[in-house]
Amino acid sequence: MKTPKLLKVVKRFLSADKNKQYEHTKCFKDVLKKLKKKERDLKIKLEHEKNEKKQKQIKKDLAIIYVQRRKGIEALKKLKKGN
Repeated sequence: MKTPKLLKVVKRFLSADKNKQYEHTKCFKDVLKKLKKKERDLKIKLEHEKNEKKQKQIKKDLAIIYVQRRKGIEALKKLKKGN
């Protein structure tokens, strides 16, 4: 699954009500794992990239993925704590 699609899934999960979030917890954990893998891959790619413009784009993508993963993880923690 491509990064934009994964980010849409995160956004949908965060905007859903608590019952829907609880139903989709397992799938959402898989999405977060995929985002973590993409984040690691981008970090490696950033280390090897020489072009400054491409480095800026990779850093931007990394920041977006990082923030969305954090939001997703916090939502899962709140959901788990609430039950």
